[in-house]
Amino acid sequence: METVRPTLPIKRPLRRRSLHAEAVETLREMIIAGELAPGVRLIEAELCELFNISRTPLREALRVLEVEGLVDFYPNRGAVVSTISAEEVVQQFEVLANLERVALELAMARMSPADLARLNRMHDRMIDLYEAKQRRECFQKDFDIHNRIVALSGNPVLRDMHAGLMTRSRRVRYFALHSKSRWSEAMSEHQAFMQAVNDKDVQRASMLMRDHVLRTGFLVGEFVSGRIDASPDMLSLADQDND
Repeated sequence: METVRPTLPIKRPLRRRSLHAEAVETLREMIIAGELAPGVRLIEAELCELFNISRTPLREALRVLEVEGLVDFYPNRGAVVSTISAEEVVQQFEVLANLERVALELAMARMSPADLARLNRMHDRMIDLYEAKQRRECFQKDFDIHNRIVALSGNPVLRDMHAGLMTRSRRVRYFALHSKSRWSEAMSEHQAFMQAVNDKDVQRASMLMRDHVLRTGFLVGEFVSGRIDASPDMLSLADQDND
């Protein structure tokens, strides 16, 4: 007797994000924002209860964050939020500065008038946030502008390299942008390279971009030097140091 197979409905793939992807995003933001400070041990049982997930997706998430440089694994200790080395900070920003220099050169050659108009609007919005003293929102807009310039380069290889470094360096960028004097200085630097972009002065714009990122890296490295527990909670110290 022939077996009758049921007629299945049209396929409707599930679009729900995986648990480990959600855990990666949440843990990443907690580390970047300083909720989980450098050196803190990540206890699996506590995190599983916090996120209401099993250990398997959590461990997958921790391994992703290890690759991103945000988590370290130690024998007999398990996962720990990675500490921040001043030397590593400077090295990261040396690479970022030159990647963004090249990205801006490519972007200026390839962007349309509409692209430039959008970039100017993003810059204007960042200045508005700065003047309103909305530091966290201003930081995010600054982050978006740098990423937008890289996207406008039209180079996927450069974009992927930049994304990996930005993930690792994002948490320490808070130190520079939340220092009162550096925050003001960074806005002036942004004004300068955006003016060069609008003037279509590629050489000046790219050098200003490189120097802007290098300056940020130098000051952040200087701030975290000798402070292995550096985290955004220490931003008040940065303000005191730079008043």
